[in-house]
Amino acid sequence: MTTVAVPAGVRLHPEHGAASWRAIGTYVELRTSPEELERAVELVAAVIDEVDEGCSRFRLDSDLSLVNASLGRPVLVSPVLVGAVRVALEAAHETDGLVDPTLGTVLTGAGYDRTFTLVPGDDPSPAALPVRRGSWRDVAVDDATVSVPAGAALDLGATGKAFAADLAALTVVEELGVPVLVSIGGDVRVAGPDDAAVPRRPIRLGHSLADLDAGGDSLTVSVGAGGVATSSVSARRWRRGGRQWHHLVDPRTGGPADGPWRTVTALGRTAVAANTASTAAVVLGADAERWLADRGVAARLVGHDGHVATTPAWDAAETEETL
Repeated sequence: MTTVAVPAGVRLHPEHGAASWRAIGTYVELRTSPEELERAVELVAAVIDEVDEGCSRFRLDSDLSLVNASLGRPVLVSPVLVGAVRVALEAAHETDGLVDPTLGTVLTGAGYDRTFTLVPGDDPSPAALPVRRGSWRDVAVDDATVSVPAGAALDLGATGKAFAADLAALTVVEELGVPVLVSIGGDVRVAGPDDAAVPRRPIRLGHSLADLDAGGDSLTVSVGAGGVATSSVSARRWRRGGRQWHHLVDPRTGGPADGPWRTVTALGRTAVAANTASTAAVVLGADAERWLADRGVAARLVGHDGHVATTPAWDAAETEETL
């Protein structure tokens, strides 16, 4: 009989085939076959730990931190970081740099230099905002090494959780052969042995987890295989040097994205594809609707004033919305 090691702090709901817990500074939700729930939890937790060890900007022992400290020299890294960097560079290429993985120096200079729960809510210190546009084009990655140009630093916050959700979901499918939903900080991947036969899953959308927990506006959509991601400027906010910051930086200015959208939700083939679109839309601001529509992305955008806009692909998708 196989012994399953369910991590401490995991809340299991076997009757629903569901589990939830906190990891890497955010929340994790898993839904799968009740019979395979505990084994799936173990697999997903292991993937998250591996991604954290390789890709965290806040761990001095992570491969990513070693790369950022290498002054442009190639560093031997884990396959997980190789994969995560390749995914991040693909997102940068697809968005012409709107989703930029080399903004670590900007975020550090703005005060986001530690796990978010430890970031001071209001720091009077001035922000130091070094920015070199297009640094992502000079990141080098092969099957074993990664290097970043001197003066830049990797931050995989835009695509990292989505990459972990995709990797975790596919690991469960490969190892256990069952349909699964994995949500990491709101980046969702639904997958199964046969994606066409994966049952539709309800996903509750909101501006942030805190807002949902407080009874804020929400929407539940039912989706099949693929990815769903929500990018929002409502979470991870702080003040530095008298300026309001959040974690979505506009690489064109080096400052926080300040467009009209509070929250953008997008659907995609994967969680990374969905997150790439939603993040780019928040950064683009007023031009987001056209950019998304031109690319056939199904997306729902909510403005700071409460205005809701949807793309034609969202309207055509069978999302089965429920307020």
